[in-house]
Amino acid sequence: MVPDKNELQAINTSWQIAIQEILRMVIRDMYHSGGEAAFKTHIKRIEEAAVDSIHSDLRLRGTDEWTEVLVKERASNFVTTLLTSFTYDRA
Repeated sequence: MVPDKNELQAINTSWQIAIQEILRMVIRDMYHSGGEAAFKTHIKRIEEAAVDSIHSDLRLRGTDEWTEVLVKERASNFVTTLLTSFTYDRA
């Protein structure tokens, strides 16, 4: 049975939330001790490296160029949105 559109959207949203929360905890724990400026520098470095990797290294087998470009653009936007949502928690 093929899942309906609402179910696919719920799965996709759930996956994104789960990944975001895992990354938030990992990044907070890894980079919290250096202070807010260092934290922001690390986040920016991770964002730039991830986007660069998506654009230069991602190869989607069996897809046309348009699909590959679209997926790379969406993945890059997701990286930027995700990482810019992280804030330095002073607690």
